[in-house]
Order: sequence, then structure tokens, then C-alpha cells
Amino acid sequence: MVEFQSIQQRGFHNTYAPDGSINGFEFRFVPIYYKGYWFTQCRFGNVTVDGEVFDRDSLIFEYDGLEYSREELFDLNKYWQFREPLIIKVRKEGGLSIGYHEVALQFGWVMNYNGGPELEFDGSGLGNTIFPKDHSRRMLLCR
Repeated sequence: MVEFQSIQQRGFHNTYAPDGSINGFEFRFVPIYYKGYWFTQCRFGNVTVDGEVFDRDSLIFEYDGLEYSREELFDLNKYWQFREPLIIKVRKEGGLSIGYHEVALQFGWVMNYNGGPELEFDGSGLGNTIFPKDHSRRMLLCR
């Protein structure tokens, strides 16, 4: 199934610790720009689920089977291909309940030739972060 939204329904589920307890949730995010980005250009903000804000520094990003912190993405010399999902993992004891949830992610990117790199994304659109946007979607958690 092809999804055209940046936040993908496919892959939205709770995550489990080795002891079997639910320790968080994850979802997939894809770039909607007509081509990809270098990860050094990407700026990720907070994740908000049903009004609860999860700090951007506590997120774990998985790409090509490897996990990165937000800070590590600033220096990651990889190209994020158009329509290639980035898995965003959020730690939350007990995870999310079964049912519908409103999921949002702040995301923007910098054009490196516009000036010095802006490492923080605060959602203001100031500095040289362009197209800052809260991507949001109502999604169903089934398991």
C-alpha cells in the first residue's frame, strides 16, 4: 500500500522490552519533498501524541537498520532518499492504548548555502530553517 502522508500508518505500533513489557511506541516518517535530503540538513522537533509532548532529545531515529540520536543526525553523512521511511522511536512506559491517536512531529530542514547551520529547530521558522511544519495525522494503533 502506498501512503502519501509524511507520517505513515504502516509501522505504527507499541515496542517491547526484552522482558515482554511495553516500553514505548514507534512510527515511520518519510520526506515529502520531491527529492531526498542529506541528514545534516534535517531538523527534528518534538513529537506530540494526544497532547503529550515527547522531547526531541529523547527520540531515537532508525535508518537502514541503525539507530541514531538527534545529535548524531546532525553529523550523519547519508542521503535520505525520497519516500524512504525513517523510523522514529519514542520511549513511554506502557506504550499507547489501542485505538486512535493524534500523532504530530515537528520537522524542517536547512539550506546550507543560506548561512551558518542552525542546529536547533524550535518551530519558529527563524534562522535558516525553511518549511518548518508540524506534520500530524490521526492513526489507529491495533497492537
